[in-house]
Amino acid sequence: MKPAPPPTSLLDRSAWFATLEPAQQALVRATLVEKDAAIGECVARVGETAAHWIGVDSGFLQMSVTAADGSETTLHFLREGEWGGEGSMLKREQRRYDVIAVRASRVCLLPAPTFELLLAQSVPFNNFLLNNLNQRMGTVTALLEASRMLAPDMRVARCLSLLAQGDDGDALALPQHQLANLCGLSRQRTNMALRALRADGLVQLDGPRIRIVDFAGLASHGAKAGGRRKSGRTA
Repeated sequence: MKPAPPPTSLLDRSAWFATLEPAQQALVRATLVEKDAAIGECVARVGETAAHWIGVDSGFLQMSVTAADGSETTLHFLREGEWGGEGSMLKREQRRYDVIAVRASRVCLLPAPTFELLLAQSVPFNNFLLNNLNQRMGTVTALLEASRMLAPDMRVARCLSLLAQGDDGDALALPQHQLANLCGLSRQRTNMALRALRADGLVQLDGPRIRIVDFAGLASHGAKAGGRRKSGRTA
């Protein structure tokens, strides 16, 4: 039996890194900061000047804002293998949201000077950022559409399909209250929707994990008859 291959680093798994010149790769490796983030730990805070581009080697991060009354709204997530937070870096502004570890995570922080040098020198790096921003905008648009136009069960299905990697068997270790925040629903209503999706054979519920059984079916669930929210209906 062959031993398992050693795990690859986030850089080795990142398409943009492979496009860099050797000297640029060396600079990235020399300046990248890696750290562990416990559940609930804030990786970046709202109001702070954006000092790093954020990558997720393992774990799950959320981007969220908290109102004066303590209520929290989840804006987006960063999954394992993804990079984010470039919007604030590009605009050289303070972050408009907190970046918090939803579960124990290993994060990679690329300092602003290195990020800006790659921005100035590498066309492929700029292309990656453009595609990354475009994909995130597409996700946010889809979530906004779901919150405005779809019934609760369809909303949860849309959110899960956007969070999953796209294959049957994907497991999301996502607390229900985080999913509820992203869907704009109460935790109770989100739980009802998850049970309905399980009954339809689309997901399995295993404690805090939501396992995708039928990704194609989940992705198309919002287009089913009756999926549109009725006028005046509330969640």
